[in-house]
Amino acid sequence: MSSSESGVHLEKFVIPLEEILSATQNFSQETLISDSGLVAVYRGQLKNRTVAIDLTNPRSYLGDREFSNQLKIISRFQHQNIIPFVGYCHEFNQKIKVSEYAVNGSLDAYLVNPDKRCLLTWADRLKICVGAARGLQYLHSGLGGDCIVIHRDVKSHNILLDDNLEAKISNFSLSILVERNQPQAYEPTSGTGYYIDPVYEQSGSVNTELDVYSFGVVLFEMLSGTLVYHRRSIDGDQPQTLINLVRRYYAEGLHGLIDPHIRDQIKMRSFGIIQDTAYQCISWNLKDRPTMDMIVKRIEEALDFQNPRASATVTIESLEYENLNSFLIPLEEIRLATRDFSPETCIGEGGFGKVYRGQLSKQWQNRTATFKRVNHNGFQGKDEFLTELKMMSSFNHENIVPFIGYCDQGDEMIIVSELARNGSLDYYLEDRNKSFCLTWELRMKICMGAARGLEYLHSGIGENRAVIHRDMKSQNILLDDNLESKICVNLNQPQVNKPAAGTRAYIDPIYKESGMVSTGSDVYSFGIVLFEMLSGMLAYDKRSIDDGQPQTLLQLVKRYYDDGLDKLIDPRIRDQIKIHSLYTFKKIAYRCISTNLNDRPTMKRIIRKIKEALNFQNHEATYSITTRNLDSYQIPINEISLATENFNPQTLIGEGGFGMVYKGQLSRSWQNCTVAIKRLNTQGHQGKKEFHAELNLISRFHHPNIIPFIGYCDEDRQMIIVYQYAVNRSLDYYLVDPIKRRSLTWAQRLNICLGAAKGLDYLHSGLGKDHGVIHRDIKSGNILLDENLVAKICDFGLSTERPRNLESSQFLTKVAGTNFYMDPIYYGSGILRVVLFEMLSGRPAYHQIEFVDGNPQHLINLVRHYYENGPERLIDPDIKDQIDSRSFHTFKEIAYQCISFVSRERPTMDTIIDKLEDAIDFHVSALI
Repeated sequence: MSSSESGVHLEKFVIPLEEILSATQNFSQETLISDSGLVAVYRGQLKNRTVAIDLTNPRSYLGDREFSNQLKIISRFQHQNIIPFVGYCHEFNQKIKVSEYAVNGSLDAYLVNPDKRCLLTWADRLKICVGAARGLQYLHSGLGGDCIVIHRDVKSHNILLDDNLEAKISNFSLSILVERNQPQAYEPTSGTGYYIDPVYEQSGSVNTELDVYSFGVVLFEMLSGTLVYHRRSIDGDQPQTLINLVRRYYAEGLHGLIDPHIRDQIKMRSFGIIQDTAYQCISWNLKDRPTMDMIVKRIEEALDFQNPRASATVTIESLEYENLNSFLIPLEEIRLATRDFSPETCIGEGGFGKVYRGQLSKQWQNRTATFKRVNHNGFQGKDEFLTELKMMSSFNHENIVPFIGYCDQGDEMIIVSELARNGSLDYYLEDRNKSFCLTWELRMKICMGAARGLEYLHSGIGENRAVIHRDMKSQNILLDDNLESKICVNLNQPQVNKPAAGTRAYIDPIYKESGMVSTGSDVYSFGIVLFEMLSGMLAYDKRSIDDGQPQTLLQLVKRYYDDGLDKLIDPRIRDQIKIHSLYTFKKIAYRCISTNLNDRPTMKRIIRKIKEALNFQNHEATYSITTRNLDSYQIPINEISLATENFNPQTLIGEGGFGMVYKGQLSRSWQNCTVAIKRLNTQGHQGKKEFHAELNLISRFHHPNIIPFIGYCDEDRQMIIVYQYAVNRSLDYYLVDPIKRRSLTWAQRLNICLGAAKGLDYLHSGLGKDHGVIHRDIKSGNILLDENLVAKICDFGLSTERPRNLESSQFLTKVAGTNFYMDPIYYGSGILRVVLFEMLSGRPAYHQIEFVDGNPQHLINLVRHYYENGPERLIDPDIKDQIDSRSFHTFKEIAYQCISFVSRERPTMDTIIDKLEDAIDFHVSALI
């Protein structure tokens, strides 16, 4: 078999038959592991690697084509929970596949062997399940491409266990590749008896849900310790197979189904999550079945509940449900831990009472804890105390301080939580020696953790409503041994009028004035914390800049945000920060403290932006705060001539009124970079002055959605600008080519729009300076696509700088741009006005489109005509079946706002980015 036959480079996987015969001792019985009749599996040693060798029976159904298809699939896999493919042999009509050997064999072998099964704790079983789920999640995710893999034979026998009991999905003999967006595929029913999805068995419809059903069966096998085809009785009833028992007893409760070996270990919340998730997997209604993404999250959650966190184990025998009694800690134990509330153990106090530090006894895993002793004369009575306990005991998140227990004995009301050994964040920022240890990257990670904790609270805990913190500040962000942030929580309800509570320098002014509680109040306070991390100063401290009057942090931010915020950066991290990491971070922080509630981002969006800033810091090495001198970008004319073969017409890739663009490769001195060389027309509108103005502008750009500037040439009366070459050329090139347009999925189009929007947002926001850049010629022809279809804005020949704080009415320039894309009232906020609808419709703006009931018209005319009545007619037929309705409506609404004739009705770039991200989220959730 050749690689050309398979479409995959398989030569490197070929193993000579002679080596396989040697490894298996001529397929001897001593090396035989199993034989199903269709495939015999042998164990062997290849180049000091123990392997499993699958020898297909020549009488099996597997032909050359099927064997080739299997190899095409399994040779692409790269995941820790997929059994590694080693190679294959196809000599003398032998079909042999070689995989890594799993030392502990298959999962069913463990479950069927009582001695081995009793060694599998509930936590072990959950870890095996989450590993297998991640493997299936990887297959269903599309392996980064347009196709997904349906396993079609998920069962415990095909889940192998390595030496660490890590799950490895194996046996892809029935697996098939299905196009991600293919609405329906049908195949003859395949699989193993009791594991086969009955819906698939009846219809032959192939989808990821059939794997989910089979995996649900495996979950029940792990819970019960019983293989699906074995019979068992509960309470003396007639013996039945596993799934029949599940369907018979689920409504009454499946406690009797639990494997006796783990009955004393299992915690009720962990059990409940797995029971409910597994039952949803085997639902007859495909829409009720969770995706593998959801299954992974739920098993991880069950594992979190199972791992020792708070108190003694709650068993099924001792309690039907977990309740507050399980968290009780005797007063005697607390007195012992705190040395009878000795002043030496007191670490803080407030209106609520005092906080002590101590170590619990072995019964509570010798945990070091804090003890919040409620003041009898304080504001917190018994009802408030119990309400706080109920809420705190329900929290389960890595960025929330873990609740250990409580004491309600005599007059004492005490809440016990885990101690964060590194104290509070404000303590770190205040201590000069400790703050030196806080790098910019570490500060962002601490912010990320705190943001995730707040997002968890705001999203709602179980059946409860969202929790509003009301006192978010650096003092209430604790740091554990690894400087992982943990939020201290107070209980409050959203949108309820309460007296304003919190700490003065952090309180949201809107909340302070109205008393109306919402998640936006926490967002404001968190924005203050973000600026504390950037500046290294606490909110209530004062500092002077440029010998000015000392001011608080918030006053300095408001004063210098648009003009010199870099002066506010903590000197200890100034040299570490990459420019775009700073830009992304400060922008989301400033949105948090907006006095317009609607402008404040959600915690989910804040997390996304901090992650983006962290990514820039770690990976975008070229984005440094220091800027290069323009002279350092000069490229000799000889180098340009060599790269373009002396401007050979064969290297010409584009032309316009500005001049011509050539493709070339620079020499080793420029890292052999493939470039686009823009040779300006010396007779055109752009003279030396304009040329150098453009160079001074573009040499400052550093953003992943702006085409990278490589250099320029200003010799021999030539005016040449050199950019990085975009492999997939321009967006309009994709739109006018029917084949390429069809290859652009809705998800890809959304991400291209988002990338272009982020590039424009970067230009408009002033690149960290006090001037923004107006492109003035945004069109699909000026949005390039790299090898990963990432959007790159290019062509800044018409661009101009504008003071960011100047109103549009005060800034007038000569009209410039391209027909069909120009803003009719000509102002920069028109931005993506036409491009968004081009992406939706799949048609360039300058093409006329004819609908059945009208004459050919240009795109924007059609948009205005059909927006209110029949907007779905604007959708490109090639993507109509892909678009979720929520994603479509979110996209079209923001696109239509962009083309409003009233400039003040047009959205800001922040809003456009937010809405595009929402459209992407809706699209992704629809796929799940």
